[in-house]
Amino acid sequence: MQKRMLLLRWGSAACAGLLGVNSAGATFDEVQFWVGTGTNRAALVIDWADGLGPESLLWGYQWNGQASGLDMLVAVVRADARLFAHLGQYAWGTAVFGLGYDRNDNGIFSVTPAPGFDADGVAWSLSPNDARTADDPADHWREGWNNGFWAYYTKSTADDPWASSMVGAADRVLSDGVWDGWRFAPGFAGQPPGTPAPAPVPEPTGWVLFLLGGGLLAWARRQPA
Repeated sequence: MQKRMLLLRWGSAACAGLLGVNSAGATFDEVQFWVGTGTNRAALVIDWADGLGPESLLWGYQWNGQASGLDMLVAVVRADARLFAHLGQYAWGTAVFGLGYDRNDNGIFSVTPAPGFDADGVAWSLSPNDARTADDPADHWREGWNNGFWAYYTKSTADDPWASSMVGAADRVLSDGVWDGWRFAPGFAGQPPGTPAPAPVPEPTGWVLFLLGGGLLAWARRQPA
């Protein structure tokens, strides 16, 4: 599958662990990839816990009005061409089945069996598959339902410890300064996200650089001698 020409089930607090460790050193100042506009800001951390460094990545989200944890997750996935999500909509809420990332940034991302990603990297279905894997072993992909799940953590400030969320992401109302974290929990053994690296902002494509260069050249030619 490709995204832009490339490509909740949440456990109970009791089984995921109520309290966790702080994301030491992670602050809003470290965020490079910001999504959205507005006066409020929140941080999103995704930790694949798969041994492929960096396992944990950090994004920022800005908004006005009201937004949920799910709104932030979906907005970030849609904005970052390297990030992918497999979600399921049930009567009781939204399940996060799988999350992936084009870690080696080669512009190609796919998983087998394919869940049907849309142009923005989001797949909606009611068919979770614990055996689904990334076709490129260098990429992040974790999916779970029967043998593991994406554990959901929240905290009010960067300095607070992570706590297992008592509500699903769709019911989590964001406020200015909060942090949301997802970490894959194989065997339903949840741990808080590790210290994240900032998700990088994509490099401009060759065509963008060419057009920018042409614009600068035209601007220079229009300047008086």
